[in-house]
Amino acid sequence: MGDATEHSDSRAPRGGDPPLAFKRLFVVPGVAITLAEAAAVVWPALALFDLPPEVRAPLSRAAIPLAAGALAIWFASIAAWLHPVQRAVAVRRRGEPLPKPLASRAYRATFRAPLRVLLLRVGLWAVVSAIAGAALVRAGAWGPRDVGHLVGMVCLHAFAVNLGRAAWYGAILRSVRERLFPEATRMRVFADGYFGRLALVALGVAGGASAAASAFVYFFVRLPREQFLELQALLPLGVGGATAALVGLARYWTRPIDRYLRDDGGEPTRVYRRAQELPYRLALATIGLWAAAAAAITVTARYTMDLDSDDAVLLFGVTVVLAVGAALYQALWHRETMRPLLAHLTVRHRLPLRRLRSSLSLRAKLLTSFGGVVAFACGLALLWGFIQYKNLVTGFVGRQAELGMAWLRSEVQAAIASAAEPPTPAAVERVLLAADAATPARNAVVYFEPTDVGARPFALGGGPMGAPRLPWYARARMRLGGDGPLEVGSLGLTGVHGRLRVQWRGEAYDLGAIAVLFPAYSGRGPSIERPLKELLVFFVVLFGVCGGIAVLTVREFVQPVRELQQRADAMARGELAKPVTSSGESDEIGRLTFALEEMRRALGEKLRSTEEVNLDLERAVQRRTADLAKKNRELAETLEKLTRAQSQLVRSEKMASIGQLVAGIAHEINNPVNAIVNTVGPLDDAIAALGDVPEADEMRQMIRVIQRGANRTKDIVRALHNYSRTDDESVVDVDLNRSLDDSLELLRHLLKGGIRVERSYGDVGRIRGHAGQLNQVFMNLLTNAAQAVAHTDGAEIRVSTDATPDAVVVRVSDNGPGIPPDVLPRIFDPFFTTKDVGEGTGLGLSIVHGIVERHGGTIEVDSAPGKGTTFTVTLPRGDVGAYAQSGSGTA
Repeated sequence: MGDATEHSDSRAPRGGDPPLAFKRLFVVPGVAITLAEAAAVVWPALALFDLPPEVRAPLSRAAIPLAAGALAIWFASIAAWLHPVQRAVAVRRRGEPLPKPLASRAYRATFRAPLRVLLLRVGLWAVVSAIAGAALVRAGAWGPRDVGHLVGMVCLHAFAVNLGRAAWYGAILRSVRERLFPEATRMRVFADGYFGRLALVALGVAGGASAAASAFVYFFVRLPREQFLELQALLPLGVGGATAALVGLARYWTRPIDRYLRDDGGEPTRVYRRAQELPYRLALATIGLWAAAAAAITVTARYTMDLDSDDAVLLFGVTVVLAVGAALYQALWHRETMRPLLAHLTVRHRLPLRRLRSSLSLRAKLLTSFGGVVAFACGLALLWGFIQYKNLVTGFVGRQAELGMAWLRSEVQAAIASAAEPPTPAAVERVLLAADAATPARNAVVYFEPTDVGARPFALGGGPMGAPRLPWYARARMRLGGDGPLEVGSLGLTGVHGRLRVQWRGEAYDLGAIAVLFPAYSGRGPSIERPLKELLVFFVVLFGVCGGIAVLTVREFVQPVRELQQRADAMARGELAKPVTSSGESDEIGRLTFALEEMRRALGEKLRSTEEVNLDLERAVQRRTADLAKKNRELAETLEKLTRAQSQLVRSEKMASIGQLVAGIAHEINNPVNAIVNTVGPLDDAIAALGDVPEADEMRQMIRVIQRGANRTKDIVRALHNYSRTDDESVVDVDLNRSLDDSLELLRHLLKGGIRVERSYGDVGRIRGHAGQLNQVFMNLLTNAAQAVAHTDGAEIRVSTDATPDAVVVRVSDNGPGIPPDVLPRIFDPFFTTKDVGEGTGLGLSIVHGIVERHGGTIEVDSAPGKGTTFTVTLPRGDVGAYAQSGSGTA
């Protein structure tokens, strides 16, 4: 819609405005957001990543220069981005106008800075976390996978927090922009910043929903630390890809809007419909893209991280439910963003009402909004109930496993303490076999991984089929980890694991790792079917009840509005007899109904008054019509008098032209007469002196001079005769090329002084017309051309004729100063002239135009200041007929 270079006339703030001071506005909120950022990023990193003590101190020492470097980059970038704004503010404070380049840079910076701040801050956190992870890998404390976990978690948390920073920067810079560029129109600001706001809202919704999904999984799903960190690394990738695809779709869908804002092109109705549909398109695209991203993350986590199928379903469900809520918020924000454009289109253009019907009616919008809220709430209720049931069962099983683990440890300790030999894995196996049927470990599956390299692991329990084989990752967790929970989703088992340490004769022995597992809630078979069925039935009933309330509420609002719309359309068509009925309530819709009924009554009364006024107007029109008829008769008489006066002026103009031509012809005749006089005298003397001597050559030369002068005189007299023919002559065959030569011959006195005449005649033959009138046309056109180039260097007049099957085209061109555009439409008007008083009457071109029209032809003019003028006369070949004869007397 334009650039900010037009803001260069911005001057000092108005007298009542406070001075611009925007830098201090960044300080206190910036410090608060930085503290929140540190709490949201550093604390989870320290809590989720258990660092060995030997690497904490070197990492802490390395963090100081790393943070200092990141802060230096941060402040340098912010200073560079906001430098044009700061300079513009300084110029405004001095009361000076802003230079165009500075105004343009400052204007763009107010739009670009918020998104740049968000991306830079997240990028710095990503770089810092990657460098710290690389240092831990080099120290041998971490692997490359841990670095990916750290970077993903840090980026996700930093993105969520810095959305607030970007919003705060945007609010400050918007205020500064309004103060710096008060002349910027609302639509210019909209055109320059609406897409950035769409993108920022999409990023904000994505960051908020991602943080909500991560928090929900962390606090309620209770995944193992490794799996949660894997999700933290996968979630930014999936959500980032979905958001990038959403921004790409937004760029594609907004192309008609950009075309309209850029050059005011495009059909306004289409632009209005696209702007109206855009929030809902983006909302549906958000749900679809997020569902696809959630499916990809869930499948990846299920088959690469061995995530339990129930947890995978929970993860997918939570993400989709949050996507629905995010889409609702996003649609509301996008509608607010597009509102200025919709208002501008309705005011600027007369849009057809019936073509503006939205693809989503008010009923559909309300049902979509209420339905989305109901689905969001009921979905969260379903997921919450399922998670609570799962956590209760898992907690019960975990406590049961802890009791079994404590009892087994006490049994092993008691047996080893009373033995005569040092403890061995075989002794532990005997104790576990003896305790297998005891109450605390009944129905449990016990796994034992001895510390001795040569000892074999063994398992107890599992019923008639025996204990299932433990997966490798579970065995690795038992060997490498301390005490903690252990869940094997592929086997449907959950419980605890820990080290089996005993005392024998004052010495401590680490015999290995032991795990006590019970069937998880998903592995309990029919016992979980009834609770899940009850939960599903409760959800369906809740959704049905809430949906029914939403439908009835929407109907209560939409039905009266629809009836009011129908009555308003009928009233617009003039149907005012039927009253506008109310639902009986005096709420906003009821009061609108009452107001519309009052308007109907007032319109009926006004219409009756208007009919009476129309009758009076008809009578007045009849009187005026009679007066106009009388005035028309008087005007016709006056026009007839003007026509007679014009004929007299035409004859006067022609006589004046003939007088000028006669003066020129007299000048031309003088030269051949002088030649005859100067030659005849010497000829007589020579003949008298020489007598009959052979000087024949000299005599013949003088005789030829006499002959040329006589012929010249004859040509001029003939051309004068052709031009001065009377206008009442009959229609004859006219040679236009000959007529042009005669006219040029008569104008030789005007064409002297360096004016070059270029002739380009075609084989045009003859046409039917009045020779005298056509000669007068060419004489006037050539005279005007000669006068136009009289004081022009390199003056040139070009005369050409061309033939077509039905007509002859004559062009007279000059390279003079041309005709101004404001004068060009009036050159054929009678009495219009640009010459000084006494030099012209303004009838020459008017007469030419009349003669050409009476011959059934056309005359056109093409002129531009500084490029010369071309008159084009087109004459038909056929007989000009009665219209030429009837006009011959007025030419």
